[in-house]
Amino acid sequence: MTTVSPALLDPARSTPDVSEQRARIRSIIAPRTGERGLDIGCGFGILACELARDVGPTGRIMGVDAVPDMIIACEERARHDAVTGRTEFRQADPEAVPAASGTFDFVTAMQVYEYMADVERGLAEAYRVLKPGGRLAVLDTDWESCVWHAGDRERTGRVLKAWEQRFAHPHLPAHLPELLRRNGFAVRTVTMIPIVNVEMSEQTYSPGMIDVVARFVASRAGITEDDAARWAEDVRSQAARGEYFFSLSRYLFLADRARTSRGGAA
Repeated sequence: MTTVSPALLDPARSTPDVSEQRARIRSIIAPRTGERGLDIGCGFGILACELARDVGPTGRIMGVDAVPDMIIACEERARHDAVTGRTEFRQADPEAVPAASGTFDFVTAMQVYEYMADVERGLAEAYRVLKPGGRLAVLDTDWESCVWHAGDRERTGRVLKAWEQRFAHPHLPAHLPELLRRNGFAVRTVTMIPIVNVEMSEQTYSPGMIDVVARFVASRAGITEDDAARWAEDVRSQAARGEYFFSLSRYLFLADRARTSRGGAA
């Protein structure tokens, strides 16, 4: 029997606070038995496999991701979760989904569009592959909302500003309602999903991100490697004093594909 790597099955993003985000997406998209769904930017395949259980043995879920290693991880996850027959994973960019127009009943995109240079191309592709009346769930972050308590607030501000360079659109949620409407979607609901951590624990999202952020910002925006290391030490030191605090706001959009084309034809 093949041993599945824990890193493939339970990455840091699978902490309970992030699992709750996936639960909110599944609740709002409301998969039905027998439906076909697409998970754009499927990553480790956790959400895609959960959706595969939701649609039942007669349903199908496709996951697409641009990174080949993620496809391998997704296939491992599907075997582990016993949903292989309900899933298909393909290496593809979000603006070039390998599926015919009108294939899917719903599409999910969890923290995908904030990385895309051309969000409208991505939304246009989601529109193309959805059936008329199909549902789209989009979750993205406004990184300006990030609060990370540290002793040196000025340095923390510089670190978080440099971290925004990781994203093509670090403040995307404010623009999504208009972008969705422009690309043929009717926005149904917008929900804020906060992440709040008041302790350093393997059960919370932010501690696993400290070194990720520090590595990224080092040598960017005037931040030296020593600055980045001192920031990480500063943040961790708050936990020893019982003062650890992290918060972040994410936004979940539910939209429907119009039943007529964007040009108005039936």
